[in-house]
Amino acid sequence: MSDCRPGQPRTVGDVEIEPIERIVVRVEKAFGGIAAVAFKEPIAVVIRSPGGTWRVELSRNTSEERASGPEA
Repeated sequence: MSDCRPGQPRTVGDVEIEPIERIVVRVEKAFGGIAAVAFKEPIAVVIRSPGGTWRVELSRNTSEERASGPEA
C-alpha cells in the first residue's frame, strides 16, 4: 500500500512539496429537502528546499467566482 495521500506533504530528496487546499461546503434547499456537497479545492503549493521556500498560487479563480461568472 502506498503512503502517498492527497493533501499530504511529499519529500523528494531535499525538496518538500506541500499542497494548500480549501474545503468548500454548500448546502441548499432542493425538492422539499436539502442537498449538500463538499470538496477540496487546491489553491497553492509550498515548496521548501535548502535554497529557500516558495509559495506558488495555482489559480486566481475561486469556486465563488466561477459560480457567479466573469466580472464585467
